[in-house]
Amino acid sequence: MSQSFYTLRDTCRLCHSGRMNKVVPLAALPVASPNVGQSTLVEDVAPADCWQCEDCGHLQLATIVDPAFQYRNFQYETGISLGLREHFGRFMGELVERGDLKDDSFVIDIGSNDGSLLQLAKDHGGSKVLGIDPAERIARDATARGVPTIGDFFTPDLADTIAAEHGRADVVISNNTVANIDDLHSLFGGMRTVLADDGIVVVETQYGLDMIERMLLDVIYHEHVSYFATRPMQTFFEAVGLELIRAERIAPKGGSIRFIAQKKGGPRSVDASVVELIVEEEKAGFYDGRMFDTFNKRIADTGAEIRKRLEASREQTARGLVFGASVGCAALIHYFELGDLIDAVFDDTPLTNVIRSTHGDIPVLTGAQLKNEMPCDVGVLAWRYTTAIASGQQDFVAAGGRFYRALPDLAYRDGTEDEKPMA
Repeated sequence: MSQSFYTLRDTCRLCHSGRMNKVVPLAALPVASPNVGQSTLVEDVAPADCWQCEDCGHLQLATIVDPAFQYRNFQYETGISLGLREHFGRFMGELVERGDLKDDSFVIDIGSNDGSLLQLAKDHGGSKVLGIDPAERIARDATARGVPTIGDFFTPDLADTIAAEHGRADVVISNNTVANIDDLHSLFGGMRTVLADDGIVVVETQYGLDMIERMLLDVIYHEHVSYFATRPMQTFFEAVGLELIRAERIAPKGGSIRFIAQKKGGPRSVDASVVELIVEEEKAGFYDGRMFDTFNKRIADTGAEIRKRLEASREQTARGLVFGASVGCAALIHYFELGDLIDAVFDDTPLTNVIRSTHGDIPVLTGAQLKNEMPCDVGVLAWRYTTAIASGQQDFVAAGGRFYRALPDLAYRDGTEDEKPMA
């Protein structure tokens, strides 16, 4: 494979400044993640370092993997993530309560995946929905299930076509998608094109402040090229003809943010939450570099402790085991340099049969196969689901096996804790 499958940018995605600082140096990752259908056929790696813009403060990756390669044969579907549909359902209810989602509303979802969110929009009264997603098989399947979905990338030209053929939307949603897109000006410009004059744009995405404060290292990988914060986005929205009217910290992915915007001059007032979050970000040191030294040290310390535990397990049972084969889990194997200490990766819904590492391919087995292993300590890379995983492995636990989560601290869980999986 040639380097043409990825490029490196040297300017900020939001403000186009060339004043970029490397704030989180990380090990390079394979360009093909477990979410890519061709993940076992491609060997190239590319940088995964995080850079922050000196001018606007946006946190981002420089690496851009070819979107067609990443997403045309995308494997991940929303239904895999425990709790995510429930989260979407709660938010649809909030939109109804605020009067933003009515019986005659037209809802567009950019990055709609399997249509889960739009089905919930229909269930909550939205009379017309339209999804856009480049994963062609997933888009076809969603359409067949009754959620009309355009199997393509959302571009300014497609936005013009949608506005002409379908009309303008009352609600334009893009959840867990904007972080994956390099050309944010075209994306949000297209959103403005398809948005009704009194409509709203709703974006849910990884929150940069939570990512650093809560040690959410597993959300950093090539699919996610941006890690958003309120101050840079407020300025960016203005630049593309939109106005940020609300900013909310939300639970999914360990710590995310919901931005709600309208066209400039729209009917809604700006909520106090926008200024409040900007003040929080500034006080925390997100824009002056103070947070990143601590974050980098935690990466080193956590990796050393996980390696120590895997070494101990191999001394006792000759096997080093971890649970979780998602793209974020695979990234942790590289960041913590675990490849030479892991003999098998387990996952209840694996999208690949191997995880590629610098020490060779690591086999991925189903969660049901863990019963064939000697009891030992298992590191849970899919750390948000540690309690749920342990709860489903009670025979292994009863035999003496233990599960410890990899982030944000290495706490043990036996499946009896009163913890609900975080979407």
